[in-house]
Amino acid sequence: MGMAPSGGTLSPDEVARRDAATTMVYETLVRLARRVVPVDHRDAAVQDVLIRLSKNRPGPRRYTSSDNEAEAYLKTALDNIVTDIHRRLQKERRRWESATVEEDDWPKPERFVDRTTPEALAMAAEHEALIGQAMTCLFEKAIPEIAGGLQNPDGFLENISDLRAIAHDELTVDAIVAREGGQVETFVKVRNRVYQRHKRARAYLLEVPANKPAALPRLTAWLRTSQLSSELEQEIRRLATEVFAPRVDRLSDRDGLNPEEQGS
Repeated sequence: MGMAPSGGTLSPDEVARRDAATTMVYETLVRLARRVVPVDHRDAAVQDVLIRLSKNRPGPRRYTSSDNEAEAYLKTALDNIVTDIHRRLQKERRRWESATVEEDDWPKPERFVDRTTPEALAMAAEHEALIGQAMTCLFEKAIPEIAGGLQNPDGFLENISDLRAIAHDELTVDAIVAREGGQVETFVKVRNRVYQRHKRARAYLLEVPANKPAALPRLTAWLRTSQLSSELEQEIRRLATEVFAPRVDRLSDRDGLNPEEQGS
C-alpha cells in the first residue's frame, strides 16, 4: 500500500482522488489506533504512518486488493510503531538502571519481546477502571441530567446513543437512514436531517449556549458542580471529545459532501 506524492504531473482528478484516499486512510488509522496504540502515543503514531505512506511511491508489493487487506496493512504499521515505542522505553529504562555503567559497556538491545510486568499490569488495570468510571459518569449521570433541561430529552438521548455507537463502529449513518425509512430518492434529505440532529446534540452538550454567550458549555458546567477528582474530570472530557468528534461516514457520503460542512 503506497500513496505517491502529489506533484505537478498529477491532474486535478488525480489530486482529488489522492486527497480522498488520504482522508479515508487517516480516519481508518485513527479508528485502529484506539485499539492498538497507547493513548499518549496515538496522534504521533497516526501521523507517522500517514507521513510514511505519503512518501512511498506505489510499487507492485505495496498494492492491496481489498479494504480488509488495506486495513490489515495499516494495523501492522501501527503495531510496528508500538513495538518501536516499547523498544525505546526499554532502552531508556536500561539506561536509568545502568547509570553507573559507561555507555560503551551498556548491553546491546535485545530483540523486542513484549513482557508485561506486574507494574504495567497494575497501571493498565487502574487506567481501565478510570475509563469505566468516566464512562459511567458521562453516560449514566452527566448526560441524563443535562438532558433534563430539554423539552424532548428522549430525542436528545437517542441522538447521543447513536453518536456513541458510531464512535465505537457499532452503527453507521447508512443504518440510521435505513432505520428512518430513507430510500434512494430521499437518502440525502434524510441523511442531512440525521447529521443536523447529531450536530445539535453535540452543540447542546459541548458548546456555549447560543442564547447565553457568557455561560459555560453544559458538560463543563456539570463537571464544575460535581466535585470529581481532576483525573476523573480530565478522562470524562477526553471521552466526550473522542466520542462526540464530528465524523463523516464515507459509505453514506454518496454525493461527496459533508452535510455538516454545507450547513444544510
